[in-house]
Amino acid sequence: MSQKSRKKEILTLALLVAVLPPAWAVAAPYLGNSVGPIALISAGIYGANNNQFKDALKISIGYLLGDLWALVASMAMSVNFLNMNIRLFLVLFVLGFIVVVVSNAVPKFIYMPSWLAGWAIGMLTMNLDTTTPRLSLTVQIAAAMLVGVYYVGALMDKIHRVINNN
Repeated sequence: MSQKSRKKEILTLALLVAVLPPAWAVAAPYLGNSVGPIALISAGIYGANNNQFKDALKISIGYLLGDLWALVASMAMSVNFLNMNIRLFLVLFVLGFIVVVVSNAVPKFIYMPSWLAGWAIGMLTMNLDTTTPRLSLTVQIAAAMLVGVYYVGALMDKIHRVINNN
């Protein structure tokens, strides 16, 4: 690749990053999504997977399962049984074990890194936002994750490739 082509790729990517994610950040609250920045995190795993659109669905399924896992973990943690630290360990142990077993049984359909990341993102978000109803928050998180994969990740990559004739 020539120096000129490389510069063009860098500048077009920089411009796309400067336009598309901020557009979502501005639009998200008007669309009822208070957790818009999750899209940027979610796009990261899509990008780390080499922007493979063929994997977008399984990455999305992983994120959605992670979001559901966060809701399950949050509900399990709210039930008072045992010591809080033991309860936390058991919930994380059981759910983490299931993630690895299930995602490795069907890797064609579920991307384990996005399931684990989605779970962590969801748990963190649900722990920090104690005022939004959990179900509403779960839906908002799911929407932001999908925006991350398909809008910030796949669409940006597609536009970048078209502009640069790749």
